[in-house]
Amino acid sequence: MKRIPLNLLAAFALAAAGAAQAADPVNITYGYHPYWTGGWNGVIIKAKELWKKHLPPGSVVRFEPHLTGPPMVNAMLADRMQIGTMGDMPSLVATTKGSIGDIRLVSVPMYSKGQNCTKILVRRDAPEFKDNTEAMKWMSGKPFAVHRGTCANASIEAIIDKGVFKPSELQFTPIEVIASNFEAKKLDAAIMWEPHARRQVEAGHARYAATGAAYGVPDADFTLMRQDFIQKNPEAAAGWIKAEIEAVQFMIKNPRETAQIMVKELTGYSEQTAWAALYEENPARIGGDPVNYVGKMTFDTDVVELMKRGYVFLHKIKAIDKPDMPANAINDEPLKRALREMNVTAPLGEIRGQPRSAFK
Repeated sequence: MKRIPLNLLAAFALAAAGAAQAADPVNITYGYHPYWTGGWNGVIIKAKELWKKHLPPGSVVRFEPHLTGPPMVNAMLADRMQIGTMGDMPSLVATTKGSIGDIRLVSVPMYSKGQNCTKILVRRDAPEFKDNTEAMKWMSGKPFAVHRGTCANASIEAIIDKGVFKPSELQFTPIEVIASNFEAKKLDAAIMWEPHARRQVEAGHARYAATGAAYGVPDADFTLMRQDFIQKNPEAAAGWIKAEIEAVQFMIKNPRETAQIMVKELTGYSEQTAWAALYEENPARIGGDPVNYVGKMTFDTDVVELMKRGYVFLHKIKAIDKPDMPANAINDEPLKRALREMNVTAPLGEIRGQPRSAFK
């Protein structure tokens, strides 16, 4: 009988061990948010099929677009969706529903000083203001529209609490109704997130008056996963974050192609409007900051402070039972593994505002 060399036996053993440890394919639904610049990384993952590079072979992903975050939260709690990317307020709410479903924040693909969610607009025929301070004074004593329970709601109430202005009332209005009311000239002022705000400005229905950056009111976007999905599929959980990392890097490096991809997902948007919503500079006149978007990813001090303020706000409006951040709100193990295996550090980079002339 012919002997098999020891080195070949060792190789066979290693191969067998690798096969035994190979990750099983996953079948998941991913919720993404094309009508929110903070969630555009999800559109890039879908369009570029980045998930196919990083999930176990044979995996299947169903991409499910949503206009707002709460439907995604409900789907995740019911295990109809295993991963989702959404704005900060619905993300925080999701972490407080442990008795229904254990959902964790796993990454922070977008963070800004208040230039994605916190866009304050006035009607198109409002006076020409010299700066955001003058604009906010003009808004005092007038009704102000905001979509309740959102990052925009949290932001405008924080700005009011700082004594910046005092509206006669907050009119809680869905984002799409705010848009139609601007078009019908029924609104003096409102707060909208991007790209909804940019569309109103580009269409000539409203003008930018201020950003959250002027008042120290940041916004962020989170990716969430069900904890049981992470535990059962650690390779796939990290693999998804790898795809997300590549998507954020793509957005930072490829503004024009990102806009081209986005208009295929967005109804009623031109390529220039999509580009401007994320990449055009926010001028100092409206209290803009040079940096529109930071690919933060990690839960640093800035993010944790934003979260803490968010939980307090959500408790104030009776959206959650307690004002404190749950002890198990975060699971960043998939992120840490992805960064380590890709040899990448966070933040991934930033998108600095560009002059309008940069769109060619």
